[in-house]
Amino acid sequence: MITKKGMGLEWYFLIIAPLIGLTVFLVGYLGEQKVIGNYIGENSFNIIKSANEAETSLFFIDQSAKYSLQQAIYELAQNGVSVSEFDVNEVNINQPFAINKCGKFKDAYVWYELKKDSLNNYVQNECFDKDPLITNLVYFFNKNLNQYLTTSPYSIPINNYEYEVKDNLEIIGKAKSPLAFDILKDESKPSIKKPVEARIEQKKSEDFTYSAERLCAKGVKCVLTEEAYNLLLEAQKIAKQKGKTLVVNSAYRSQDEQVAIWNRFASTYPDAAERRKRVCDPYNEKCPHTTGNAVDVAFEGKTTKTMTNLDWLNLHEIMYQAGWVRYGEEKRYDIGEPWHFECCGTNRYARAQAKGVTAIV
Repeated sequence: MITKKGMGLEWYFLIIAPLIGLTVFLVGYLGEQKVIGNYIGENSFNIIKSANEAETSLFFIDQSAKYSLQQAIYELAQNGVSVSEFDVNEVNINQPFAINKCGKFKDAYVWYELKKDSLNNYVQNECFDKDPLITNLVYFFNKNLNQYLTTSPYSIPINNYEYEVKDNLEIIGKAKSPLAFDILKDESKPSIKKPVEARIEQKKSEDFTYSAERLCAKGVKCVLTEEAYNLLLEAQKIAKQKGKTLVVNSAYRSQDEQVAIWNRFASTYPDAAERRKRVCDPYNEKCPHTTGNAVDVAFEGKTTKTMTNLDWLNLHEIMYQAGWVRYGEEKRYDIGEPWHFECCGTNRYARAQAKGVTAIV
């Protein structure tokens, strides 16, 4: 047997040592923390991390482009070639696709048909003019690609490609701006970003793309001047009281974005005067969307195809109660754009105020 005298100090140390260790740990943990900056290999790890993020983003873009093209072809087959502006994110289904010359087969627009000529030979009859078809293919493709890119965990710019369409429906996109990834982040310096308000006549603006109110349609970039945004919140409040929910399909557009929409209709409407009936001319007039004081809006779960005259009436009442003016005529939803509303000093808004009306062309 081990005597009591023989087991003395060792056991005391075994009991006291853990307590001492715990005390030292707590003192170190609760005391002032020392951060070791630029440890050996830190920069190398950051470079590897950024390289992996870049590779992941490129792969995400490639796969998104693949599905975007397939989806664009399907949409063209379903809807034909667009002949209306609506907004930059949704085709206006209310407009007849008059450019299609052959009609539909099994609920899909026909691209070409075979007919016998006088010699009983089959001749291919094209149902679409080539230029509008290519223009709209690129439009649908870019719209779908933007929607995919906005779901990426990384910051991938949208509307960032110049497209070239080759044979067999091959689309080649050349990026206007490169992907940017921070390798070394200096947290003491604020990030340098061009403020949105600098693009909207130096006015204070609100980016509500991902706001808690969820006013912005998925895949859409939503920015308005602060004054317009507050009126939109008031409109949403009124809509909720009526059991409705508003969704914005288009808000502020840059000059370049408006020019792109204008050019998109050039092949379909080469005459500028005719084109101005369907899209704002960014070269000769102040386009409402470029001011940040205009929105294209509809009810949640609705498209221009499913919005009824009663829906348009309710939407009009909600928006004008909040202080907006509609592009169109009173109680006429076949004139103008029943989804388009303006406020806060635009030319159309000023004319409507002067005449005391809530809708004006």
